[in-house]
Amino acid sequence: MKKLKLATLLCAAVIIAGTGCLKDKGFDNNSYGINDPDASPKGVGFTRGIKLKNTAGINVADTPQTIKGILTISLLAGKPAQEDIHIKLALDPTILSEYNAANGTIIEEFNPALYDLGSTDVILPKGQQLLDISIRVPSTLALDPLKTYGIGLRIVAVDPGYTISGNQNRILVEVGLKNRYDGVYNLKGYHNRDPYTFPYDTEEYMITAGPASVAFYWPQKNDFGHPIGVAPGVTNWYGNTIAPVVVFDPLTDLVTDVFNAGGATPITMFTGAGAGISRYEPSTKTIYVSWNYNANPLRAFFDTLVYAGPRP
Repeated sequence: MKKLKLATLLCAAVIIAGTGCLKDKGFDNNSYGINDPDASPKGVGFTRGIKLKNTAGINVADTPQTIKGILTISLLAGKPAQEDIHIKLALDPTILSEYNAANGTIIEEFNPALYDLGSTDVILPKGQQLLDISIRVPSTLALDPLKTYGIGLRIVAVDPGYTISGNQNRILVEVGLKNRYDGVYNLKGYHNRDPYTFPYDTEEYMITAGPASVAFYWPQKNDFGHPIGVAPGVTNWYGNTIAPVVVFDPLTDLVTDVFNAGGATPITMFTGAGAGISRYEPSTKTIYVSWNYNANPLRAFFDTLVYAGPRP
């Protein structure tokens, strides 16, 4: 990370999205799915399937709620669809069981009777490159707030002439009730890496990632990640490969961990020069958190997040 400049990291974020900066030849190489839209066969895959598990938080309510922005199918090609593309999906509980076995987790299968995906035969319309599939939850009163629930979904068929991405063909959606740290916040802070030391002041969503953890989501980019000041009054980001998740002790509200849910770059809680006590203050609904990447004290962020209201 030391030698990566901002433009390189932005390009890396676009790679994950499946379009642009994609010059790795071939596809289905267990790297980024279909990498070269000009030279490779046109394909389809879950945009966020590269991470496999993606978490959503919903409210405790007996009224319908909709989860959007996770089950997004991308046409992995250089141009939008030239015709309607028919795609068939299937629930696959083995995705959840294999994930639990590999990671030591106890995510429960989400009872299909408690949510609605609509049809599993979907169409990516002509002229578009993305298709978002909503998960409708009529009521959450039957859910345990101390548990999370998983939906494993796989792309099993697509029209002739298109290929199913070998490593973006499946996804695991983890659903839990929103924790008390979840919400819309005003984020102020700065990064101590020269020349990106300019302060940032922006809206940030903190999205439930577990019973006592929240993930940074920047609505300006409609994706998980964290902003960075790059010039006076100018805010950008490293892309969704730098996507910190903050973990709290629910009894003390102290931060116990910060980790990266967006890529291989390690992120940890920072306790060095300039860092205060990373914590949540219930009286003011304020999160204070300092974190860094690559265990480098000169790659640290110092954040203050003031609660502004519930997420939409």
